[in-house]
Amino acid sequence: LERWILPSTLEWLREGDAKRAAIQAEIDEDEAGYANFLFSQEEKLRGLENERGEQEPAAGREVFRWSSSRSNPDGFSGPISASRSKEDGAVNIIYVLNGESLAGFGDQVWASSRHISQCLADASVCCEILGEEASSSSSTHPLLGKTFLELGAGAGVPSWTALNCGARVVCTDQAVTDRVRSMAESVQLNYEEMMKNEFAEDDKRLIYAAKARVCPYDWGTSIDEITEALGDDAERFDIIVAADCVFKPWLHDALLSSIDMALSPTGIAFLPFGLHGNTKDEDVWSIAGKAKERGLKVTKLEPKQLTPQKTCMDAKQALVHTIRLSR
Repeated sequence: LERWILPSTLEWLREGDAKRAAIQAEIDEDEAGYANFLFSQEEKLRGLENERGEQEPAAGREVFRWSSSRSNPDGFSGPISASRSKEDGAVNIIYVLNGESLAGFGDQVWASSRHISQCLADASVCCEILGEEASSSSSTHPLLGKTFLELGAGAGVPSWTALNCGARVVCTDQAVTDRVRSMAESVQLNYEEMMKNEFAEDDKRLIYAAKARVCPYDWGTSIDEITEALGDDAERFDIIVAADCVFKPWLHDALLSSIDMALSPTGIAFLPFGLHGNTKDEDVWSIAGKAKERGLKVTKLEPKQLTPQKTCMDAKQALVHTIRLSR
């Protein structure tokens, strides 16, 4: 996975592996202390803090396939063994989840992630939300060659959708080694699938996909690593997506700070989200006012009802609202 990450990220991952191996060796040596393992050492393993202060999750891995669809608002998701969608215009992607992640809620695909991915996959809808005029004579996807940043990616479904459509992707999430490793593996699996399917070797989408990068990033901090990951002459992003990242109002300022720093002068940021009831709805919506205070133009897109990913969830949590930000 080295080609998809920066050298500093590789070193950070190796240090995390070494720490985990040391703790596991300590556990294995104490066979008589099984109860202590259950109630103390396992907690130590799961609560291992890296130098950035976040918790490291336990290991776990599941691989899935998701396909966009013009007939099903949710798209289609299933295990990696599921067949690729043959629906006309469908974008087929692969994503890897760390099923035992303890950090945040990135171990599942939320409705907002599915919805923005659907919008990105459909060239005409993508043009519409970007404010571009669709060309009936061009077969080029509007994402081709555009620089694309995802914040708080989790499974990274929007990133891998953009990757398949020809964007130059930088996918980020909080500094949790298993999460970042899963994202890097997702890039590799999608790139391999692009190589063996309908993409010719000289296809520009494949050329841009080879430039994709994954890196850990904490909102509100310097974007130096992100711009380094972008490489070439580009310094800012044409498109930024932060799907279901606004449900904690106390993080709004940090999130908006990152968007403000990373967004190009002509760029567009999308904040799709559901209202989960963890705090007052008006507090979640307050991010729109905070964005205006920063001089960003705010547009509210038409909401879309999707299916909650769990039966215990309210339909309201899968009613996706989208805030569009621009300069």
